[in-house]
Amino acid sequence: MARIEAELMARGAASRAPAFEAPHPGRAPVVTGLRKSMIRLGLWGRLARRSLELYGSPGKTLSALRAVASTRRKVAGGLPPRKYVVSRGRAFFSLHAPGYPSRAFDRYAELELNRAVPLRPGTDLQFAFIAITRRCGLQCVHCSEWETLRQPDVLSVKDLCEIAERLRAAGAVQILLTGGEPLLRLDAAEAICRTVHEDCDVWALTSGVPLTAEVARRFRDAGATGVRVSLDHVDPAKHDRFRGVPGTFARAVAGAQSAREAGLLVALELTATRDFVTPDNLERYATLARDLGAGFIEVLDPRSVGRWTGEAVALPPEQIALLEAFDRTMNLERPDMPLVDYPGIGQRRDGCWGAGDRYLFVDAAGSVHACPFCHGEVGRCPDESLRTLRGRLRAQGCQAYPRARTDGRI
Repeated sequence: MARIEAELMARGAASRAPAFEAPHPGRAPVVTGLRKSMIRLGLWGRLARRSLELYGSPGKTLSALRAVASTRRKVAGGLPPRKYVVSRGRAFFSLHAPGYPSRAFDRYAELELNRAVPLRPGTDLQFAFIAITRRCGLQCVHCSEWETLRQPDVLSVKDLCEIAERLRAAGAVQILLTGGEPLLRLDAAEAICRTVHEDCDVWALTSGVPLTAEVARRFRDAGATGVRVSLDHVDPAKHDRFRGVPGTFARAVAGAQSAREAGLLVALELTATRDFVTPDNLERYATLARDLGAGFIEVLDPRSVGRWTGEAVALPPEQIALLEAFDRTMNLERPDMPLVDYPGIGQRRDGCWGAGDRYLFVDAAGSVHACPFCHGEVGRCPDESLRTLRGRLRAQGCQAYPRARTDGRI
């Protein structure tokens, strides 16, 4: 691991250019040093005040805060935060937590405290994926929705808003809109934002292809937090082949720029394939993300589902080690770069966060699944109680990671 990190650092020091030069090179919206320390002090101060309000005892407050800190270290792979991402007056330390300060963050703090020292059962669902459409113009080789893609949408905008509201009421502080391509159904995305944005951060998981300046402005005005733009290679031709349509790379880059200019928080989402994971590609990817003004890079392990069913796509141990070293290097040693969020680190060590534990997935027909990759309907939302549905998900488990260590809470 030390050798891999040294190689990544050396490549960063060499400052080689990325395969694609951003037209208007910028910088990642990250803060470090004293400003980061002041944000961290305020964030933990707010958490401590909320803990004291909930538990009413300094002893229980301290126990809960210690447990939350321990959980955060596990989720982050043991890494202490060295920088935060700042967007529109709020600070973010993870893609899986809402920005501080906000009502969404206060609700998140209560959820984390309840997981640490339980106050009441059944209130620790934190975020949810909602597929709002089956529409898509791409032919992605890894599509997890390949069997249902481009079928007619069956849920109305009203139906989707009701689902989002049910999830918000069940505790969710983040709503992640997916599909298909969610921005092809912009009216539904806007309506969901307006329904829940005061209590939830709302993101769109997008290819970036339909993300024009006008779409970005409308999504922001509806109350959205940001967009996670899928970009799976630094080589435009290789990304386009992965997505099945020429020109997709250029449109994804332009979409990320439009979102950034509109004031949305931008994350680049990388499906880390065997073909891609090399020290050189990772360095170039981080540089491109920085120059596009992205705050985060999310790294996803490839999964043998959907169009990839039966394919040998899992990464070998040496490439997983390289991705973990990339996470450490960028987050601890590279203050100029976006924050890297690699969920696989925490989930391999502490168990799956999906399967009704921290999150679940509602498909475009309203059926509930463990996550966007572990398909297996357990019921429909909002027809059945979410507590019942989450219990079924917990019994079903996850195909990729061990069961989360939550002492049976649902």
